[in-house]
Amino acid sequence: MSLSATPCIEALAFVVVECRGTHLDRYLGGIDSGMAQESTATALAEDHDQLEFTIPTDDFDSSLLSPEARTQRTVAFREAVREYLQREFRSFGGWSTVVVDDWNIQVTWAPDGKAPEPFEPIIRSLRAADHRRVATLLELFLSDRPNDVRLLYNLGIALAGVGRLEQAETRLRRLVELAPAMTNASIALSGVLQRNGKIGEAIQVLREAIGRDPENPWAQRGLGACLMASGRTEEAQVCLQRATALNPRDQQAWFGLAQSLERQGRTANAYRAYRKVVDIDARSKLAELGRAALQAIAHAVAPGIERPDAVMHCLSAIERFEKTPRAEVQRIAYEVAKLGMKGLDVNSSAQKYRLKNLPGGFSGLHLVCLMYVGFKIVAPEKDIGFDLSKEYAAAEAIHAKRG
Repeated sequence: MSLSATPCIEALAFVVVECRGTHLDRYLGGIDSGMAQESTATALAEDHDQLEFTIPTDDFDSSLLSPEARTQRTVAFREAVREYLQREFRSFGGWSTVVVDDWNIQVTWAPDGKAPEPFEPIIRSLRAADHRRVATLLELFLSDRPNDVRLLYNLGIALAGVGRLEQAETRLRRLVELAPAMTNASIALSGVLQRNGKIGEAIQVLREAIGRDPENPWAQRGLGACLMASGRTEEAQVCLQRATALNPRDQQAWFGLAQSLERQGRTANAYRAYRKVVDIDARSKLAELGRAALQAIAHAVAPGIERPDAVMHCLSAIERFEKTPRAEVQRIAYEVAKLGMKGLDVNSSAQKYRLKNLPGGFSGLHLVCLMYVGFKIVAPEKDIGFDLSKEYAAAEAIHAKRG
C-alpha cells in the first residue's frame, strides 16, 4: 500500500461550545446603546436594550453575495451587504439597522423579548458546515465582546472551515491566551498551525495541553497526527493508541493508528486497526479508505493467493494463540466448530458472529481461520472441511520472517 496515497488523519478536532439561554446579551456580558444612522428596521421596540456591532468592510465574505455585487466600494456591494445582514438579523427577531460604507459595516440590533436565542441557529449552521455564514455573524458579535471565549472559539472553527487560516490562527491564539486551560482551544489552534505548516509549534501546543489534560482523547489524537506528519511514527503510535483506549469509537484515531503501524511494518496489527475503522462506521469515507487499505495489505503479503484476507486472519490467529494457553485455544476452536455446524457465511465481511470465549464480533471467514489455526495447535490431524493450507502456510512464513 502506498502511504503517500493515503490521506493522514486531520489533527483538527472541533468541538462546538453551545450557549443556552434566552438572550444573547447574557453571554456577551454587556449591552452598548447605539443610534441608527439609517433605519431599515422591521419593527421598532424602544424598550429593549440594543447591541451594536462593527467590522471593517474588508472582513465581510463577499462570496455570500451574488457575483454582480461582490466588488467592494460600489453601490451594489453596499446594498447587497445591507440586505443580507438585514435578513439575518430579522430571523433573530426584534429590530435591527444596518449601515454600510466603504470602510465599515455597523449593525444595531435590539432583541425581541420573545425571540429565540440567536446564538443557537448560528451553532446549528456551524454543525452543518455553513462556515462562511457563521464566520460573518461571529465577526460581528465579536466586535462587541472581543474577549468572549465562546465567540473566539467558534469563530476560529468557522474561519478554518473556509480556509482563512491566518485569521483563524489569530483568533485561536487569542483564545488560548485568555483560556489556557481550555483544551479544545489548544486542539483547534494546533490543527490550524498544522495546516499552516507550523508542525513544531502545533506539537508543542498539544504537549502542553496534554500535560494539563492527559485524559483528553482528541488532544492525544491531534498530537499523534502532528507527530505522523513530522515523521515521528513510533511516538505517534503511542499517542494514537492512547486516543483509541480513551475513545474506542474514534474512527479517525483508529485510522491514524493503522497508518502508524503499517509504516513500521507491523502489518497484522495495522490490518486489525483498519478492520476496526470499517467496523465503527461501514458507510463512512474513512471506512472506504480502510477497505482499500485492507485489500492492499492482503494482496501485498499474499500475492497470487485467492483469499489474501484469509492470510491476514490466519496471521492474526497465530499471533493471538502463541500467547494463549492450550486449553483456551481448544475452547475457542471447538466453540467455532460448534457454531460452524449451523453455517458460517465466509463471503460476507458484514456478517458478524460472537463467541463466548473471545470478545468482539467476527466475520465468518475470520472465525474459520481462528478454528483452522486453533486445530493446527490442539488437533492437527483433524480436517475441518475447509482448506486453508496455502493461506496458513503464507501466514506462517510472514510470522517466521518477523522472528
